[in-house]
Amino acid sequence: MKNDDKGMILQRFIANCQMLKIEQSIWQKATKTFHKLNADGVLSNEADDWLCCALYSELQQTKMKDMRQEDNTSRIDNDLEPWEKKARSNSWNISLTKLLRSFSININKFLKRMEHWNWLAQNSEVFQQEINDLERRLGITLLLLQHYKRIFDQLYVQPTTTEGRAHYQMLYEFGWLLFLVVRNELPSFATTNIVNGCQVLLCALELVYVNALEVHKSDVINMSFEGVPSRWSSNDFDIDLLLKYNAIDAICGLIPELPVKGARIMKNSFFHKAVMGLFMDQRLLGNDRVMRELVKDGFLEVNLASLNRSYAVHVSDISEIDERVLLKHATHFSTDKELTLRETKQQTIENEANHKIISSLTSATQRDNLAKLLTDGLPQTLPAYIGGALGKEDVRLLEKSLREMCHKLEHKSGLNQETTECRFNLVRGLYYVLLDKIIGAELRRRPAIKIPQMLKQLQRTFNATLIACCLELMLHIFGSDEKQTKFPWLLKCFDIDAYEFQKIIELVVRYESGLLTRNLIKHLHEIETHCLTTLIWRKNSQLWLLVNSAGLPRCQDVQSSSGQENVRSAPGSVTICLRKFYHLANQRLAYLCKCLSLLASYTQIWHIVEHSIIVHGEELLQQRHLDQLLMCAIYLCGRKSHLRITFSDIIQQYRRQPHAHSSIYRAVHFADGLPDTDIITFYNQVYIPRMADYAVALHCEQSSSEKKTVLVNRPLQELTGSSNKRLRSNVFVSTEAMPRICMANDCKAKIISETEATPKNLKRAHSNDELGRPISSKRPNILRRRTTFL
Repeated sequence: MKNDDKGMILQRFIANCQMLKIEQSIWQKATKTFHKLNADGVLSNEADDWLCCALYSELQQTKMKDMRQEDNTSRIDNDLEPWEKKARSNSWNISLTKLLRSFSININKFLKRMEHWNWLAQNSEVFQQEINDLERRLGITLLLLQHYKRIFDQLYVQPTTTEGRAHYQMLYEFGWLLFLVVRNELPSFATTNIVNGCQVLLCALELVYVNALEVHKSDVINMSFEGVPSRWSSNDFDIDLLLKYNAIDAICGLIPELPVKGARIMKNSFFHKAVMGLFMDQRLLGNDRVMRELVKDGFLEVNLASLNRSYAVHVSDISEIDERVLLKHATHFSTDKELTLRETKQQTIENEANHKIISSLTSATQRDNLAKLLTDGLPQTLPAYIGGALGKEDVRLLEKSLREMCHKLEHKSGLNQETTECRFNLVRGLYYVLLDKIIGAELRRRPAIKIPQMLKQLQRTFNATLIACCLELMLHIFGSDEKQTKFPWLLKCFDIDAYEFQKIIELVVRYESGLLTRNLIKHLHEIETHCLTTLIWRKNSQLWLLVNSAGLPRCQDVQSSSGQENVRSAPGSVTICLRKFYHLANQRLAYLCKCLSLLASYTQIWHIVEHSIIVHGEELLQQRHLDQLLMCAIYLCGRKSHLRITFSDIIQQYRRQPHAHSSIYRAVHFADGLPDTDIITFYNQVYIPRMADYAVALHCEQSSSEKKTVLVNRPLQELTGSSNKRLRSNVFVSTEAMPRICMANDCKAKIISETEATPKNLKRAHSNDELGRPISSKRPNILRRRTTFL
């Protein structure tokens, strides 16, 4: 093979992997394995096919590794339902169907290639067994599909009207999809045995058929089928008779060789339970008591979309074939040519418009963010089950809020007007999807609650903050280069409280289930951090109203609280918010202590930080930034312990952190009505009068028992180029272990009450004459400033 050909094949392979969002380390290993096995050039003639096999093998190995580590799942994963957990994998969450389509290789050819590849690569028997299982399942599914199409022809007729044809098509897709989803809920016998598979298929057909009969005088029902109830087409037919109607015997008669008794047992023992599970999980909506109303009053569209989402998560697995595509490869029904051409043309126009907008974005990350959302498809209507539960007036108000907020942002943002419509459709689609996911999750958690009642419990701010979150994601995609719209501009635009906004981020990140790209999730985490470190501590923040009476709790109190707190309820949301806040404080303080070689003093410093928050929160934290209190606590502990550490040392290490900004130490809030000052003036005139007495009296057994630091002046960052760095020819220094927060109830470092706190008129010795001078508007060089301690 020529070098030019090799280069083109490799470029094509890399492009496919990038389009599929496959991690670079995986496709690089696949390429390396391919080159190793192709040393003699035997695989070069069909290199694309063999590279696909190599990639599939690497994805399978990654999956097996992840499955072995499944017991170490995070707290967020434990909150998810089983069918949602797969969607959070970042490496093998791609169906085999999507992989093969990308490489333009048909499934039968792939199965043959993989058998040879496993032999060449000397893969374990597990890999070949996976291929054998795929081949067997595919063979069974194709046979069942033939039965499905033949039986469907005898149950229904294709109407002549456009509306009737659309209903007919949805029933056709819904019946097959219901079978696929229910089969995946059943034990493995339903997928490995052709007889049991037929029984499950007939049960699904029967359930859809009886539900279709509820649409009185529907023009899709085949009146010649013997399963049609007597007098069904008459005007006086009682629809309630269908609540207990059973057509399983008549439908089983369409496969004479299949015993009716077995189908009845399957329906009563397994199928019924699986369908009830779908109702409980809100994946099916209707009358769950009798499993009816699945296709009435717009519910068919909703249920079809819901099952599609559920099945899509199931096939987000490299071991799975997307069996929905079998219907597309053999289109069952004829369609009106003019209608088809018009729909195809419209879709082409929309695709071209989307492609043009994506191409116009300057950043590759922006293009990826938008492309994923547009490719996945976003709904442009409110989910029917939510709309039906709310009522027309509430739906109208909800959609009015959405449109008004979008128009207000467009008016104030100054974004390109040519993409206004695309931005609005994006925000609307995101809002509808996230609303569906959040409400669906709440319904799974509390099945008995009604949607209107739930939305009232989610507070009035829920809808506005969710729309605002969608608008922020849109701004990040379309306007990330616009400084004027950088967060928290959005909060000012809509007068939204930062504490309320960080609550909606928690919900969106928890339930987005693979909808958003990593970059968008990262952006949400960054603005959540911005809220936690400073915005929620503004004077007018809702958080102060919630904690004012009881005061801010200790870190130990929020960490040890049990149960699943409601993100939107006041006590639960405060606990979750402060838990994240303390976790962030712990991370940042530990990093600074590590860089300053102060890990042995970490526990004492933490007690000082916690005291400044709990006892003096309103005086020290309000209108300020978490990092300011961390730096002051480090310096205070250093002065108390007579360590040779300066504010210059602390600031220099702080500046190396990715979230650092010079305004944190140059523009500290001093007092209401006065201009901002630098951190040293804040320390001397505001911080020390309140914290000195506590620091002097502070004693912690955990801190005393830890090894004292010996490298006082030397930043640890110099020693962290690797886990062990050679200092001399035979001397190594290991990095210190990360510290623990003191959680002991009997610790002597008690929190001093407000009445015992340092008096406001504490007299101190001044380190220099600067402290008596008025605050200058000129920015000082604070790295040369001095401070006081006592």
